[in-house]
Amino acid sequence: MSPVTPTFVAYPRGPRYAAVGFSLVLVVGSVLAAIALGPDARSRFTAFQVITLVVFLVVMVVFMCALGFSTVRVLPTGLWFRNGLRTHELPWSDVGEILFRAGAPWPLVVLRGASAEGDHETMMLMGIQGSDKDFARAQYDALRAAVAAARTQQDEAPDE
Repeated sequence: MSPVTPTFVAYPRGPRYAAVGFSLVLVVGSVLAAIALGPDARSRFTAFQVITLVVFLVVMVVFMCALGFSTVRVLPTGLWFRNGLRTHELPWSDVGEILFRAGAPWPLVVLRGASAEGDHETMMLMGIQGSDKDFARAQYDALRAAVAAARTQQDEAPDE
């Protein structure tokens, strides 16, 4: 089975650059600090302390990159999006309106169908970040157009 090609992909620009930049600063800064301490000071650290610092760095980098690399994709079959570490795939029958209110950090997809039966009525689309200002608004507009086009194609497709 071949992978489905998305008709639209949105991703945050500013948070992605920030995630990569801050991750590099943390890792390179930690390595340079360890070198600057010298062998005598480094020898005073226990293995547990070093492992704790490395785990902290890894956790920070993973969370920054997870948020920075959030994505929204419009597929012929539905809406696919990754918010941080979680991935969601909604069929078109579960996708309602897509809203991006003024001042909101990201758009929301209003749920309907089976997805709306849980404890929430909307889900965040963190692949479009309001902090990107005009870029985010352009991605939102393109997302709405791609969703409308995908729904039209689905409605026109013959039932199998």
